[in-house]
Order: sequence, then structure tokens, then C-alpha cells
Amino acid sequence: GLMWLQHGGNLRHTSEQSDGVSRYGWLMHDGENFGAQEIRDEGLVLRTEFVKQPGGDHGGDWSWRVTAKMEGKGPAPLLSLFFYVATDGQGTLRPVLENGTRLAAVAGTAEELGDFTLTFLPPTGEGGEGPKYASYNFLAAGVPGLHRLTDLVRQSLRESSVFSPPGRPRRRFFGVSSTGGLPGEPPRGQLLLHQVTLEPPAVLEVTLE
Repeated sequence: GLMWLQHGGNLRHTSEQSDGVSRYGWLMHDGENFGAQEIRDEGLVLRTEFVKQPGGDHGGDWSWRVTAKMEGKGPAPLLSLFFYVATDGQGTLRPVLENGTRLAAVAGTAEELGDFTLTFLPPTGEGGEGPKYASYNFLAAGVPGLHRLTDLVRQSLRESSVFSPPGRPRRRFFGVSSTGGLPGEPPRGQLLLHQVTLEPPAVLEVTLE
């Protein structure tokens, strides 16, 4: 799944009619192999696209691209994209960390999928040029149920992370702490979350093999 946060705004997860997201919906979708959707949220345009490649015993592989850009002129606010994978009662997830801070991949096993690897590629510029400067945070936590994911992530945010691109002013932002949970609620499953903080425009890709 995907959550996002324009710093200075609210954490978004599910698009509800009442939460101020001006437009969202599928632009095209064949119900099975590919789809593209667009979400507009206070000047931010998020486009998500996926394509599946059938094969193997568990439905095949897929890749997912998220493009983030701002409408209008002016400085782009800091944007955090939270890519996550969660289990609910069965399956196991193992983080693959790069430099101790970037969740580069998740190695997992699930009854429906068998063994799989979910890889988070570093962001690039909108035209494919890259790499794009970003700050990274990750969260590993037990979850009492998928309906509590938003609350768990919101509770783990701390305004102690620093975005410091070379030769530019440093800015503080809300980053997830590396471990967490909801007190008093026993976990049913696992959550691994990859937070990427950057200035739009940017393109990010995720692959599942």
C-alpha cells in the first residue's frame, strides 16, 4: 500500500470523500494486468501505474510506478511517500536494509504467494534522469489488524528527521521511528514501511518478484 504526507498537511492513506482530496480515480484499468490512477491533493498530483507479468505458480510478477509532481509555481513542499507491506495473521516478512537506513527490499513468504521479494528502487527525476536526492526512514512493527495501519504510522511519526540536500538549506520533517507498535494491542501481523522524503517532481518504482 501507499500513504503520503505533504509536510504541513495531513497523513493520507485511504481517499475519503470528506478529507479534502479533490479528485481520485482510475484513468484506465483492465481488471487484471495493468492500471493507472490519478490522485489530486492540494496541488499535489500522484499518478500510480502498475503492470503484471503472468507466470510461475503464484500469479507472476508485477511492477508499480508512482509519479509525484506539483501543479502551479512556487517552491515544492517536502513530500513523504510511505510504501508498506503488511501481513494479517499469516506470512513472514524480513527487511533488507541498505546503509542501515533505507529499506531496499522486503523478503517474504505467504501462503498465497510462496516466497517473494519486494524491491524499492531509489527515486529518479520525472524524465527518468536520476538519481533524485531523498531522505529515508523505515518502520518495522507488529500490527493488531490492517484497519489500524494509519493509526500506527501516525503514532510513530517524530519531527526529528532532517532533509539536507547538498548546498541547500536543511529542513526538519516528520519521519517514522524504526520500531513501534500500538500499546496494549497484541500484534496479529507485521508491518514493514519504507518512507521516502523528497521534493517533487520524482518517479519511484517498486517491483514484486
